[in-house]
Amino acid sequence: MGWSFKAVASFTAIAGCLLPTRSARAEAPPPPDWLAAQVNESGQHCALLAEYRQADKLLMACGAAGVWEFALAVTPRFVRSYAFAGDAVGFVVESDGRLWVKLQVLEARPFPTTSAQGAAVFPDLTPRAAPPPPLPNAPAPAPSAPQPARPHGGRVVRTEPGEVVISLGTFDGLEPGDHIEFSLTSTADEEGEEAALSREVVAVGVVTNTSVHSARVRLGLNENVPEGAFANPTRAPASGSLSAPPRVSGLWELELFLRPFAALDELGGGALLSGSVGYRFSHLHLQAVVDPLAFAAVQNKGDVAAANAALTASYDSHYFEIGLGLGVQTVNEAGFLLSPGSGLSVVQQIRLGARDGLNLSARTSVVLFHSQFQFGGMVASGQIPVTRGYWLLINGGGGNVGYGFGEFGLRVQLAGNGFAGSKYLTVTAGGVGVFRSAECDTFFSCADRRSYGGPMAGVGGEWRF
Repeated sequence: MGWSFKAVASFTAIAGCLLPTRSARAEAPPPPDWLAAQVNESGQHCALLAEYRQADKLLMACGAAGVWEFALAVTPRFVRSYAFAGDAVGFVVESDGRLWVKLQVLEARPFPTTSAQGAAVFPDLTPRAAPPPPLPNAPAPAPSAPQPARPHGGRVVRTEPGEVVISLGTFDGLEPGDHIEFSLTSTADEEGEEAALSREVVAVGVVTNTSVHSARVRLGLNENVPEGAFANPTRAPASGSLSAPPRVSGLWELELFLRPFAALDELGGGALLSGSVGYRFSHLHLQAVVDPLAFAAVQNKGDVAAANAALTASYDSHYFEIGLGLGVQTVNEAGFLLSPGSGLSVVQQIRLGARDGLNLSARTSVVLFHSQFQFGGMVASGQIPVTRGYWLLINGGGGNVGYGFGEFGLRVQLAGNGFAGSKYLTVTAGGVGVFRSAECDTFFSCADRRSYGGPMAGVGGEWRF
């Protein structure tokens, strides 16, 4: 059907808007003075036609510039604009509280060339013809304002310990509390099942702060996202975990601990020291441990010392670690008619649970002393996550090595997010005892037994590099 005549008509359409709260409204209010200088994200000014007020929001129908949202304060603050396929001229509220936007749309329809004599013609009921070609020298239609909507994806532009900055913001529809999925491969040029299989999701973070074109996203403990990774809004839950954060590897760990104590009923005291250095490979953990190195000295009585040192190798995974080692230790509780001394030890260690989450670990030793194996000692530790970067500790141990202790403590993350550069502080309180059995040459000739103990306070540090 040809175009012999063009009829241009305007009509009002109604489009839904995601703001369901009912409120009073006023049509065609006078524009306030502060609105004259305001522009939206596309640089458009508002031709105010109607407004819709809420307790803390103000919506304005701004014609071709769409609907503008303002936060009501001492001075209204522009939040964002919404674009529609037509001019926004007013608002309608249904009985159930749903809010609609009234749109004025300009359309062109083909005029029918023939009709029955005397019959009424309804152009809207005739089949649609192809759109007419553009008129010569006709100006191109102005592009409509972009509609803020959640994008298909952004990028990580900066990384910091425990958080990243992405190239999406309020203009893209992000708000604090939204979840962002990070992946290492792009699926923009792929379709179907292969696209889903090729994507590697590394973390799901939570938006904590937003600006117009960027947002800050918090990651979980021990989570790492590289610059350039793809960022996509998602409804998936955040991947961060307090009880079972991801395992970190490829780094050195150094731990040092000092626990001084005062000897009760004596004028003196001592200290319980420990330390370790190790490297965590993909699934191998090599470590050198000195635990304990204890000593005590009091006035007018003999000194006491106890020590245990070992080299260990263990299989290390996310939820489980088990290993063996060799070392040397003192044997201060030697048994009847045996003098205290030292011997070679075999060390066993185990951990159940995540290294930086909820776990229970233990290390035991069996010592070869006077051509027979004896129990050397045991150290056990329990770790309970409280909140991000804080853990409660319950430690204890002792044995024939010549000491015994028990303590409660708090471990705090001072810097980093579990990777190289992270630092931790541990403080504890408890009690300790250091002892050495009597030396007996016969049933009737034994030297005095030495045993000193009392309350202790501990402080320690952990460095990863």
